[in-house]
Amino acid sequence: MNVTDDVLNDLLTLYLAGEASADTRALIEERARREPAFAATMQAAREMDRAAAQAVELPGARTPTPDAELQALTQTRQAIFLRTLFFAAAIFFTLLPLAFRGGEAGVEFLFLGRQPGVVYAFWSVATASWVACWLMNREVRKAGL
Repeated sequence: MNVTDDVLNDLLTLYLAGEASADTRALIEERARREPAFAATMQAAREMDRAAAQAVELPGARTPTPDAELQALTQTRQAIFLRTLFFAAAIFFTLLPLAFRGGEAGVEFLFLGRQPGVVYAFWSVATASWVACWLMNREVRKAGL
């Protein structure tokens, strides 16, 4: 059986990955002993494989600290707490200007229509709270919760 160079190059990939069978390893090693050009190709492929492995291990890469999971959990809990706090503030300041009371004169609003400056201030705080709630929700979603 005649094994072409293309087949050997395909088998070389398996050989370098360490996944080739004993017969395939023997075939590759025998071909490298007989043909110096194939041995040079095999050596170049090994060097490229080593270079790729070293490129994956970045010199500036940090290894996670032992308490990295605890820090991530603490940050996620804090984000959930802030999201809840901003949500409560947003609802409170949205509905506060709509507070009313009823009496003999009928239903009358406490702030709406009487004190427009206070109503605008409450709704400005409500808007800021809704935005903060939305941003905190994005942070929590990044954590996958």
